[in-house]
Amino acid sequence: MDAASVATKPPAGVGVTSVAVAMARAQETARETPLFRDPYAAAFVAAAREWLDVPGEENQWDSLVAWVDLFYSRGVVRTRFIDDYLAAATAGACGQVVLLGAGLDTRAFRLPWRAGVRVFEVDTAPVFAFKERVLAGEVATPACPRTIIEADLRDDWAARLDATGFDPSVPTAWVAEGVLPYLSVGEARHLLTVVGDRSAPGSRLTFEHTGKGRQAATVAASTARALSLPGAGRIGAHFKGGLGPTGRDWLAGAGWTTRADDRAEVGRGYGRPDVRLPGGEFVTATRD
Repeated sequence: MDAASVATKPPAGVGVTSVAVAMARAQETARETPLFRDPYAAAFVAAAREWLDVPGEENQWDSLVAWVDLFYSRGVVRTRFIDDYLAAATAGACGQVVLLGAGLDTRAFRLPWRAGVRVFEVDTAPVFAFKERVLAGEVATPACPRTIIEADLRDDWAARLDATGFDPSVPTAWVAEGVLPYLSVGEARHLLTVVGDRSAPGSRLTFEHTGKGRQAATVAASTARALSLPGAGRIGAHFKGGLGPTGRDWLAGAGWTTRADDRAEVGRGYGRPDVRLPGGEFVTATRD
């Protein structure tokens, strides 16, 4: 392979899940009446396939295709929910957006942003090495000022964010999309504590949550089903559980006013009920 091909090698480990999310966005974009349009998702998929679609006993590409087939409705509903969340947050007081574990997110490019909004993306160097090369090949231009921060969310990412011009006195819309399950309870709480320390009153936050009781049990069953897929062990090996069932209560005690929207109800509202992986909720929170 030439140097350009080597530079577009997709991230490994947890980072490879961002390719699966891009696959779902590409499929949704190709529908006649999509919930959203991502004109760059297909380019990520094409670039990643060269590396991952390799014949063998554990073909990573086949595993990702099976994963996306199961998670498709859940993933695209989440994408649309967060798109709507960001539209509402930035139409109000929030002048900054921080995407935690941004992966191959292209919202800085594909969403219409009002004047004055700035987007910060935080993820590891291998993710951005792949992402920026593909976006450059697509001659993609962000629709607002965009800053990338190469950092692991388990390390001192906040210092790097601060050094790029992030202003903690400005209300911020934070997004932790598909990130928390790969952190332990302690790591997830530390992450959101750091977020809280940099959130002016009126700042907002969103993430997925297991919920409690029956909701949590349903999510656990859905997760077990997903991890039974061939090759899913590569992804499942990184699961740590995130905030756990009491996460929303903990967040409320940390200075946030929280709201939970049942994921199934949100899906039905978008015309996309998810009968394959039920359970869970979308949490949105406002800094007191």
